[in-house]
Amino acid sequence: METTCVIQKPQKKKQKLNEEDIDENRKSLGNLPEEILRHILSFLPTTDAVRTSLLSKRWEYLWDSIPNLHFSDRPISRRKRKGKRSTLFMNFVDRVLCLRDSSDIKRFTLRCDELHDASRVHTWISAAIKHNVKELYIGLHNFKGEFSLPCCLFTCKALTSLHLCIPCILKLPSAVCFSKLQILTINKVTFSDEYLTQQFFSGLPVLEKLELNDCCWESLKVVRISAPNLHFLRIHEFVNRNSRYREGCQVMIFGGCLKKFHYSGLLFNEYCLYESIKLEKAVISTRAYNPSQQITYCMYNLLKGLSNVELLRLSYDEVKVLIHGAELLPHLPMFNNLKNLSFNGSSVDLDGEALLNILQRTPCLENLEFFMGISLSSDSEEADRILYPVPSCFSSHLKWIKVNCYGVENMLSAIKILLNKAVVLEEIIISSLKHRGGNIDKRMKACKQLKELPRVSQNCKIVLKWSYYPAGKECEFVL
Repeated sequence: METTCVIQKPQKKKQKLNEEDIDENRKSLGNLPEEILRHILSFLPTTDAVRTSLLSKRWEYLWDSIPNLHFSDRPISRRKRKGKRSTLFMNFVDRVLCLRDSSDIKRFTLRCDELHDASRVHTWISAAIKHNVKELYIGLHNFKGEFSLPCCLFTCKALTSLHLCIPCILKLPSAVCFSKLQILTINKVTFSDEYLTQQFFSGLPVLEKLELNDCCWESLKVVRISAPNLHFLRIHEFVNRNSRYREGCQVMIFGGCLKKFHYSGLLFNEYCLYESIKLEKAVISTRAYNPSQQITYCMYNLLKGLSNVELLRLSYDEVKVLIHGAELLPHLPMFNNLKNLSFNGSSVDLDGEALLNILQRTPCLENLEFFMGISLSSDSEEADRILYPVPSCFSSHLKWIKVNCYGVENMLSAIKILLNKAVVLEEIIISSLKHRGGNIDKRMKACKQLKELPRVSQNCKIVLKWSYYPAGKECEFVL
């Protein structure tokens, strides 16, 4: 097995070192307790940690009990042929695990780009579980068709964190009970059996954080995610691996402790959160290039499940999607707990019907933010018809508005409407990004125009911030 390397002398000028300095350097590292030395070695790639056995007698067996093991077939002699490289990697992992003492493993990482031997993977994962591994990362990128992990993994009593990146169909066992698993990340996995998938997502009694990235639900119709202690859920799906099943899958999410929910994707599937879930924060980002009735319905159902959220961030594409389902707009839920609402992705049309419907359902909204600016559609002629009927939050709760933009000049009409509608507004912050060499006269003219805008709120102040790039400096005017 080729695990050693030839250490060549550096081609530099020789420097005279005092014997005292050499002895002092040896003392500083060599006299450290073995526990600290193992801790230091655990930050090295496992191949480098093993190489330290050549340093001296004392270092010979220090590596065999380091708490973290990291195996990757990428750095193993890239100039070797693929077959030989894979053999070298497998032999190396076998030898490290064989020579390891009985101490526990804290973190075990396995990344394989070219390995095809499933039985070897089973053996390595089983060995890590026997050593009471707490954090396990498995990244396998070259297996095709179906793949199964050892059954002992799914009943491991020590595991607290599990990360799976296996772009193939994952065969699940019938018995699943992760009694201590708190963090679970699943990337590119295909679930094909509805009953076993349900068993898997029901065997997570103490799970707190779950991330699902570009997973495929194959021909499944319904998936239930039920984790009583789940605090954070992130779903990312921009790769459509579900194209054969146009209807998608209904993913039902249960969890009374859920506080944060993030979704980014193209709404291939329908996600339903139970309305009893009281979220602190929800971030929804979609890019619906060709909105359909199905996508509109999925967006409506997703918003319906977020009715109790306190902070909601939407991309403006969600609003555009809702426009295609005009019959659903009147049935949007009331967001009675929503205090912070923000829009990103693109500039928001202030006179859009969907935006008005959302604002009319946020009676307690206090903060409103437009990350990419606001505008009026070209067919808007009468300002009185915009944001009418006026949302109740504009006259009772809305105290703070922030607008980010690349130029104030194009937004004056839209800002004027906000100032005329928000009765209790205390502050509107307009943050404009300008090039360092921008026209000073234009900036001063914009300041004057903003200052002269009428405000229905007597206590409202306008704060204009100029951020200059690439210098990164900021200039602020209070009007």
